[in-house]
Amino acid sequence: MKTRLVILIVLAAGLAIYFAMRTAAPTPEEQQFKPHMTDQERDMYRALQTTLSKRDLPGDEPAEEAEFDIQVEVDPTGKKNRLYYYLTESHGYYAETFDIHFYYRPTPDTEYDDSPLATAHIDQFLNANEVGAGCIEVVPAELVDIGDDIGTSENWSAVVVNYGRARAENPDPLPPFEKAIHCD
Repeated sequence: MKTRLVILIVLAAGLAIYFAMRTAAPTPEEQQFKPHMTDQERDMYRALQTTLSKRDLPGDEPAEEAEFDIQVEVDPTGKKNRLYYYLTESHGYYAETFDIHFYYRPTPDTEYDDSPLATAHIDQFLNANEVGAGCIEVVPAELVDIGDDIGTSENWSAVVVNYGRARAENPDPLPPFEKAIHCD
């Protein structure tokens, strides 16, 4: 009985020392930032965590509405069910937060509402006078509705349904952004 009591006392003392010596858990602010970050790096990190539409956007709103053209291409390697797209704005504006609708066209006259497969995608921003490029992957479960084959580039179309803000030229500075989707 005395042996058990001694073991319990030693264990209790060990736990008391452990809890007394351990450091406090980092606060959420401390967990978020590395200790060696500069103030500028912290500000950039905070900006990246802010929704694009809530960030300040310098510059003037253009007089005319932005007009977009989007070209869609099926992955030419045939290894993935991937659609590549190329987005331009006809006036050369900077624009952001696009809602793009992609749709499969079994016949050339098929419109979005009549398509057997339609999907939406949101992209971040397009610099003034540049071509924006991106990709989306069509998963096998979606292909069931169109005969398990992604088809060719002629079978796909896309339209920019709406967008967030536009500027006649690139805002200075451009919003910091890390691209989440990579087309490798």
